Amino acid sequence: MTKNQILTIEIVVIALLVLLLALKLQHKSERNEWLEEGEHGVVEVLTDPTRIKTPDGRIILVDDVTPGLTGPVEPTPTPGEGFMTDEERKVAALSPDDLARYRAATDYQIPEGIAFAKVQESLSVREKANGDSKTVGTLGPYNYCIVESVEGEWAKITSGKVSGYCRASYLITGEEAVAYAQENVQCRAKAVDSANIRSAPTTKLDNVVGSAKKDSTYKVTKAAVLSDDPDAPLFVEIEYGDSVAYIAMGKVSVSYSWTAGKAVK
Repeated sequence: MTKNQILTIEIVVIALLVLLLALKLQHKSERNEWLEEGEHGVVEVLTDPTRIKTPDGRIILVDDVTPGLTGPVEPTPTPGEGFMTDEERKVAALSPDDLARYRAATDYQIPEGIAFAKVQESLSVREKANGDSKTVGTLGPYNYCIVESVEGEWAKITSGKVSGYCRASYLITGEEAVAYAQENVQCRAKAVDSANIRSAPTTKLDNVVGSAKKDSTYKVTKAAVLSDDPDAPLFVEIEYGDSVAYIAMGKVSVSYSWTAGKAVK
């Protein structure tokens, strides 16, 4: 082989090496541009240079791929232990006093032995377990009562200011009564002091639509509304006219109840 032939081969090899190096640098540049400006947005490059972590938590293989294509994608992580919803985050940030108010407003207990009258008009409550005994009160359709005991066909009950005996067969009891109690509980807010009534759950806007006087009561549509207002993180949503409005929770007391029977005078 002549010197000219050897020189020609060396030039061809060098040219091929330069071409390969240029292609590799171009590929790397395109990949970096894809990672920084592509549809995946800002990503985190992991210790392993062949993998990236996308904003939604996916791990993507990026070695030896062309822009716009990815390798195998691992499943997107699902919320698990330690994951907090926005509501949970706001609850966790409450002060001890506000947290106590939040729990009192959202956690109520259904009394043991609750029952409801299953009548179209009214159910007589008598002084004794006897149909001829004096009537001391009545339970209207779905008025609640607490069953203290059952003696044969008679139940000893208490409902508000009414206490006596009624026919047990006319009462909704057990799990059916608990389910009804959950669906028909009445929640009311009573102003402990004068307070502004607002159109939105925040004190940072000019949104006062009324004033609540001390001891005034309102039907509650939502017992606890979490707010981003640092000065008033909790509100109570109430019925106000034809719409709803809000009162800071520290200004009212929230209570749960059901409709009681009526005493006979």
